[in-house]
Amino acid sequence: MTAKTTKEAADAAREREPDGGADEVEAVASEQDEAVEDAPEQQEEDPQAGAEEAAGRPDAARPKRKRRVRVIEVIDDDEDLEDVLQAIEAEDDEDEPPARPAAKAARTAKPAAKASLAKPAAAAKPRPERLESPEEDAEERAASVPMRPARKVGPFSYTPTRPPKEHAGSSALVSVVVTVVVAALLASLAIWQWTRASDLASDKDARGDVSKVALQYGDVAFNYNASNYQSQAAKAEKLMAGDLLDQFKQSTLPGLAAAFKSDSQVGMSSKSTDVFVGSVNGKFATVVVMVDIGLQTKDGKVSQPATLLRLALAKVDGKWKVTKQYPSGVNDSNQNTGSNGLVPGSSAASPSPSATKSTPKN
Repeated sequence: MTAKTTKEAADAAREREPDGGADEVEAVASEQDEAVEDAPEQQEEDPQAGAEEAAGRPDAARPKRKRRVRVIEVIDDDEDLEDVLQAIEAEDDEDEPPARPAAKAARTAKPAAKASLAKPAAAAKPRPERLESPEEDAEERAASVPMRPARKVGPFSYTPTRPPKEHAGSSALVSVVVTVVVAALLASLAIWQWTRASDLASDKDARGDVSKVALQYGDVAFNYNASNYQSQAAKAEKLMAGDLLDQFKQSTLPGLAAAFKSDSQVGMSSKSTDVFVGSVNGKFATVVVMVDIGLQTKDGKVSQPATLLRLALAKVDGKWKVTKQYPSGVNDSNQNTGSNGLVPGSSAASPSPSATKSTPKN
């Protein structure tokens, strides 16, 4: 063991002092090894002399204590460490032979230990890089994300709160439902507005048609003379319907023919000046027409300006027709009392020959 330790010290010194210092250390180590090897031989050759000499010189017989030097090397490579440990275990397992064989074994083990210690550092395996934990990766990614600037807070500012993740699905469903409901309401409103606009447009068109028929009726209702009463009667019939048309054909038209036949100078004229449309419900309507009426006789002319006539109209075969006629102050309850004036279809409408005939002078 002393030789082995000394040789290891020499190897370590050689590595530290590559020049002359290492040779000196090795020489000293060799001398110590030889002294250790020769000591057992001398004891074997002359044991008795050695014993006597040791008895005579007890202090001199005791061998001088030698200083042992241990060189500790820090091994980083796992393979080198395993080799050294295996070598140590192999040395421990071997039985301890006599001194000389032990020295020889130490000499033979010296090159192996020297070779294991002299391996170049360049042959060491590269260390694997340290793997970063997922938490560190998440922290680095969070640090790389740019921070959003802080929201300014004022007296009138409002920061909506974010719903929790567990309510995200329900919030999305509520948003979809609200969107559908709003879209349905907007569609209903658009349809209602379109329908209302369409109704107003159709009502406006209907009122225009009603007023046009009423003005035409006022121009022909009281416009007769001996030469044109037949053509005017035909125009009036086109604007009439219902009871008014039947009454005009049965009584008014024959009365006009008899009056103009007895006195050809009798004539009537009418001109519509204004119209006021009342209610129009798509199939029925009420109108007030203002007419200037004039009566011509051989004695002179009588005028009735701004005469108001109330007309009831109905839609027949897609066209507006006058079905009833009321002068001012007359309705269905007092129409047959005979108080109506010059109205087509009434007895007072046709000028009577006796009313227009002048009495003969004596």
